[in-house]
Amino acid sequence: MAVISFGSTTTLEAGQRRRNACSLPLHYIQILGIVVIIFLILMNYLTLCVNISTHPWQWLSIVISSIIILPFLIAFIILTFLDPVEDAVINQSHGPKANFDRRVHQHVITNFYCNICEVHVTANAKHCSSCNKCIYSFDHHCIWLNTCIGGKNYRLFFSMLILIVLGTLFIFLNSLLQFIGTFQDTSSRINLKPYYSIDQYAILMIPSSKIAFQVISAIVAAISLISCGMTGYLLAFHIYLCYNHITTYDFVISRRHHHTVDETLSQFNQLNRNQNSVSTETTGQSSICSRFFPLKKKRNNRVATTTENGHNNSNYSNRNQNAQIFIVEEDNL
Repeated sequence: MAVISFGSTTTLEAGQRRRNACSLPLHYIQILGIVVIIFLILMNYLTLCVNISTHPWQWLSIVISSIIILPFLIAFIILTFLDPVEDAVINQSHGPKANFDRRVHQHVITNFYCNICEVHVTANAKHCSSCNKCIYSFDHHCIWLNTCIGGKNYRLFFSMLILIVLGTLFIFLNSLLQFIGTFQDTSSRINLKPYYSIDQYAILMIPSSKIAFQVISAIVAAISLISCGMTGYLLAFHIYLCYNHITTYDFVISRRHHHTVDETLSQFNQLNRNQNSVSTETTGQSSICSRFFPLKKKRNNRVATTTENGHNNSNYSNRNQNAQIFIVEEDNL
């Protein structure tokens, strides 16, 4: 079994389920997120805060960032180790089925019974294929945490998003101001005080040059800005979901349904346009052919019978009935 999964979803062995975010295999996006978190926290405390010019502002920066970072770490740890599974699955003595036959069961959950976990579940429960277990009030599977978000941890997840947006925004502003401050003179309000000596800044408490500090502060500003933008977009999306009282799963299914309907209508309209185009071309070809190649036409030249003294002239009538038929034939090219 792979320790780290590089696919879109984690791969489990048959009959195995994941308990929480620490269960193997880990996802590479999860590891990337942890690396970014550690990097930004260390840079905040051991690089940005120590180079602020005055002690009141320095301590204020430490306090404000700690008010955001410490609750975030608590929420992150709880989300990492919390199991959002259905209670019926926890009380089950055996694991999930090793194989699920679609020929026997069309759906995984039928009439509130999961055919893989083999337990009765609640109305909003869904079976997550990545975790291989039923999630209570399922919302989505988060690849950044490598765990499912549902009724047991959604509020904590929502709170963590708010803390990430605030924390990354604060680190971005702090690093940006310090980057600008390295180009200012001593009379400027945005003036840094190198931690060790003149032009000797602290990067992870290591004496570094002014250029190195400028590069590091620019990198921290860029990473924190990207993280703030991505998390802010996700937070806005979940605010929209909460406002409309739907889950991420409901939103995805609805979009997929509308996409299928739109695609079907588009194909139907395209088929109608193709048929109309073929009909127009056929009509045009027929008019051209009739113009240059006239079809067979028959014309009967019948002469009315004449009467003489109230009697029909039978000989003349017979000749008229056997009148000549003129036929215009199509030229052979």
